[in-house]
This record gives sequence, C-alpha cells and structure tokens, in this order.
Amino acid sequence: MAHQAVKPYSLLMYFLSIIAFFFLGLIYAGITEAGKGQMLAGGAIVLGYGVIGAFIGLLLSILTAIKSKRNLIIKINIFLTLIVIASFTYFTLKYQKRQQEKLKDELPKKEQPTTPTLDAKPMAMLTRTNVEKQLKNEMGLGMFSPNFYEHKTLYFYGNLTHRKSVQEHIPVDSITFKQREYGGFDIATAPSWLMPEHLKLDYDMLYFKVKSISHDFIEVVVNTRINQTAFVDRYAGKLQYWPEFLLGVHSVEFREPSAYKVYIKPLEHAETVTIPYSFMRPIKIQNEWLYVELQDNNYKTLGTGWIRWRKDDNLLIKYSLLN
Repeated sequence: MAHQAVKPYSLLMYFLSIIAFFFLGLIYAGITEAGKGQMLAGGAIVLGYGVIGAFIGLLLSILTAIKSKRNLIIKINIFLTLIVIASFTYFTLKYQKRQQEKLKDELPKKEQPTTPTLDAKPMAMLTRTNVEKQLKNEMGLGMFSPNFYEHKTLYFYGNLTHRKSVQEHIPVDSITFKQREYGGFDIATAPSWLMPEHLKLDYDMLYFKVKSISHDFIEVVVNTRINQTAFVDRYAGKLQYWPEFLLGVHSVEFREPSAYKVYIKPLEHAETVTIPYSFMRPIKIQNEWLYVELQDNNYKTLGTGWIRWRKDDNLLIKYSLLN
C-alpha cells in the first residue's frame, strides 16, 4: 500500500499529525515543567519539545499511510482534527487567563499603593535632595540583581542596627515574584515607588544601583528619579562592582562624544584612534581605563583602543545591556 503515501488523505494526515503532535509536545513540556528554572532558555526548551513531537508525529503518519487502508486513515484524520481543535482551544483559554491575571496584578498597584509610600514615617527609605544632573552622574559602587529563582521575595529594610543580623531586622516593604508557565519570572507585587535602574524581566534583568555595602546588607537605589534608597539582604542576589558589570554589557558609548576620545594606550597624552566605528564592546578594565573593540553596524571588529570610563565618582560612559 505504499502508493497511498501520496494520496490527498495521506498528505492531510501528515499535516494534521505535525500540528497535533506539536501541540502535544508543548503540553507534555508544561506537565513535566521542562522549562522551569532555565531562565532565557526556558522558552526554547519548551519549543524544542513541540518540534520533537511534530517530528515524531510525521514519522508515525508516514508509517501509518504505508501500512493502513484508506478508511482507517480517514478516521485517523478525524481524530487528529479533534486533537488540533482541542489543543488550540486549550492554549487560547490559557492565554486569556494569563492576560486576565496580569490585569488583576496591575490594577491594585494603581488603586492601592503599598506602604510605605513616599509620605511614610521616617524609616530606611531615604530621600536625597541632589539635583537631577548630580543623581544621573553619581555612579555608586555597581549593580545588585536579586536572585528571584531562589528567593521569591526581595525584602527592603529600614534604618539598620549595626551588629544585628538580617533576621533581627523587620522589613518595611518587599517585591514578590511569580514564575511564568514556560520559564522566567514576573513581578507579582511591588511598592508604588519602585523605580529600579533597569527592569526588563523578559530578559531576566532587574538591576539596582548600589550605594553602600556592609557585612549583611547592601544599600540600593529603589527610585532613580529621586534617589530614594533602601537596604536589602546582601546574599539575596548578586553584587557586581562596576568593572564586572561593564564587562557583561553589550556595548558602551561616551556621555559626551565631543569631550572624550579613543586612545591607543591607557594614557591621555597617547595617540588617538581615528577609525570610524558604530559600537564599542568592553574587553578589559584597568583602573579608570576600559579596553574596547571598535565595531561597525554589523558588529564586525574594526580595531581596538582605550577609553576613560570613570573620573572620580562620575561615570563617563553610557552602556547598552542589549543589542
């Protein structure tokens, strides 16, 4: 019955098998939590299950077309059609439910701000009075990123009593995180005043600028607009001082391109690099100097050079976390 393999009803079975088994692969990945805790790779892993399922479905349908009779193939097509319809309905309802949950999470934040607000009693939420320009230029020590894979809640603490442990302090507010179905995390609840340095959870990015550090606590900027700070548990996430953080960004650029140049050596009296370029990719840091690759619009390396990335407590460069 090999001739049946190219009949219209067999071709339809191939198509339906690919779609049906793709959906079944996604459902299996969800049941087994295949993408759980895999960060950015979670979505790709789940999609991989779907692709593997589709491939298995195609192989089974080809074998069925060769060995089975026409009436059986038609019945299989009806069954596969029902699977496709049921799977499509299942994922559509899940998507709608997820959208409704997002709306529910957003509404309380607008209507019922969490305490403490900016008018709360003096605790550890310190408000700076520096002018906007000074706030932007003040670089701090580096960046802090909470580990929401191990800690579903990041607590903020008020005025500290030194020599007391984290457990002996009472938190004044917090952020809670919830895991997405197919990997990654979203913010479930957060204070109304929260405005971190970087927030892009689609890429697992949540960064707070670090102002100070002690044995058990890190002081971070929780509202970049007014330079409001709070304390967090030092071991509730990852601390990256500026050199380590900058070596992990996609590219950097000068805050004032006309005032700074690229040099062939880490010396201000050295010769300058005159190669036209579009991007600077950090390679190495030596004190106040940053060794960079000069790249064109296609990220092809054109040359290298040294730039000054800081002066005193001022950051002389801007950076891009993503391309």
